[in-house]
Amino acid sequence: MQRQVIAIFASAFYPHIGGVEEVVRQVGKEYLRRGMGVVVITNRWPRALPVHGELDGIPVYRIALRTPERSVKARVSYALTHLLIQRQVLGVLRKHRCNLLHVHCVSSNGYYALLAKNALGLPLVVTTHGERTMDATQIYQHSPFLNKVLRELITVADHITACSRQTLDDLQQYWGRPFGTRGSVVYSGVAPGDFSDASPYKCERPYILAMGRLVRQKGFDLLIEAFAKAGLDVDLLIGGEGPERNSLENMIRELELTNRVRLIGRADRSHAVALFAGCRFFVMASRQEPMGIVNLEAMAVGKAVVAPRVDGVPEIVLHEETGLLVPCGNVDAFTSALVRLNSDSELRERLGAAGKLRVKNFDWSEIAEQYLDIYERVFEKNGRYGENECAGNSRGTVLL
Repeated sequence: MQRQVIAIFASAFYPHIGGVEEVVRQVGKEYLRRGMGVVVITNRWPRALPVHGELDGIPVYRIALRTPERSVKARVSYALTHLLIQRQVLGVLRKHRCNLLHVHCVSSNGYYALLAKNALGLPLVVTTHGERTMDATQIYQHSPFLNKVLRELITVADHITACSRQTLDDLQQYWGRPFGTRGSVVYSGVAPGDFSDASPYKCERPYILAMGRLVRQKGFDLLIEAFAKAGLDVDLLIGGEGPERNSLENMIRELELTNRVRLIGRADRSHAVALFAGCRFFVMASRQEPMGIVNLEAMAVGKAVVAPRVDGVPEIVLHEETGLLVPCGNVDAFTSALVRLNSDSELRERLGAAGKLRVKNFDWSEIAEQYLDIYERVFEKNGRYGENECAGNSRGTVLL
């Protein structure tokens, strides 16, 4: 039996930080532990990033995955380069003898995975992470091209997964009919061991924590307003970077919270773990959220969570069991939840302890196993392990 080599087409990857990047890194590591091969193909942005590298033993190829949309310059650039880009992608797949394609979060990466499937006949798995609503630029609201790509991927994919039941249901509604046995939910996960011996972040005053990209969908403006109304005896620390930073800083000044609310910027892995470990409790205020890995990370260190009852969040945070769920966008409800959890240490401890137990169900080894089961079914359906032009031909040249 031929060795499985999975080509992951990721919408983004390290050094960028986010949910998709973490999923790809963690499942890739798990595949390597099981003796499989894995390679990551992602967009090269910014251009200063190296074309080829390695992370945790995973080969990473950053290629300018251009598409024919938006500006005239972009369309001309696509026309001049897309065949070369396609050859680069196929060269990577041939070099590593890949026999299955897996798209994580559909963007331009999905287009080139689709071209690769058409060229090589490889099995294809597509995983959606709520990109139709969570993209900061709302690209699916104004890009006919990417909508066409997404629909075609859904049509030809051997299997489709989503990071929550709500996200899968949304995609089925978008496509117009159920996926049947081709569709399933595979949640994102957490590495409990990363948090087991975490040293708490040292802060002058107790603090509650929020983490995420500073974009409107994440609702940090709602959180700051609720925090101002709550009048708590703690600080609020918000980790992350993004285009909303200036407006949030202005809001903090206008509410006279400059000594109580801090935008601490991007946190690397060790810093983030320390922040989770040191907080009194964790808060998410997103307007949209397909799942929310940050909730699992907070729970992994035994922290209670306040979160909105929106999208896939209630599938992770259980109301009055591992956290408090409030109506999405309701500032007064958030204020009440902040006050209640801050003032009740026994409640915090009970919710935090239950959350720490619950995250054991989301260990990355279990998440990877679910993907591997899907791969096995896909291979069985195709009657082979990618034994075709790609797997049988190692003469492909990587033109980078």
